[in-house]
Amino acid sequence: MKKLYLIGNWKMNPTNTKEAKKLASDILRGVKKIKIKNVEVIICPPFTYFAPIKLPNQKAMHLGAQNCHFEDGGAYTGEISPQMLRNLGCEYVIIGHSERRGYFGEDSKLINKKLKAVLKNKMTPILAIGEKEKEGQGSIQEIKDQLTGALAGLKASEVKKIIFAYEPVWAISGGDKSHKSAQPNDVLGMRIYIKKLLMDLYNKRLAENVPIIYGGSSNASNILGFMRDAEMDGALVGSASLDAEEFVKMAEIIEYL
Repeated sequence: MKKLYLIGNWKMNPTNTKEAKKLASDILRGVKKIKIKNVEVIICPPFTYFAPIKLPNQKAMHLGAQNCHFEDGGAYTGEISPQMLRNLGCEYVIIGHSERRGYFGEDSKLINKKLKAVLKNKMTPILAIGEKEKEGQGSIQEIKDQLTGALAGLKASEVKKIIFAYEPVWAISGGDKSHKSAQPNDVLGMRIYIKKLLMDLYNKRLAENVPIIYGGSSNASNILGFMRDAEMDGALVGSASLDAEEFVKMAEIIEYL
């Protein structure tokens, strides 16, 4: 059975260690209770909570990071290296999130360096790509540019280790519950396009087998549509991942599709 993914991006939340430990504990308890087997449940907290959370060696939940530097060490004030993350038990790293691109000016050249660094340190990159506008030829070109730029110089053997997260920027709510997310048909069309790009860049087998997850305002009420109708391999979840009950419910829905 193909592995599915549920990834919680906590962003700059919660605001204190006590809440972070409780959130992680509640999620872990919940996924253990429903006996998750087919879904890789991953939480990506802020760096400061890695040590307090201390996930034990078990298969129910895994630790990911929201970002990293592309060097293993050096004079890079304020940065976290991939080696540091790996030493803390990190297994996954989000690279190229729209907020990193938008707020911090990360371009494809930098994202490419980070991808290579994460792979070199034997962690799994979660490469986020997504267009700013919903329609138009420019949107298609934006996806193509992001993908080809990020993967420049990478071999097929490396690319097959990447989880691709399609996150249309126009569909990200930023916590606004009244916001409408993308429809499954929108997402399915882009999934097909991303697969075609990967097939053109590499080969058909790679394109068919790499996981593509949805990253635009998903929750327990819409995740089924994205999994079933848009044929996604999971979700990169923002605000809903800060609600343990909601996040565990999403894991249960994915597990028993």
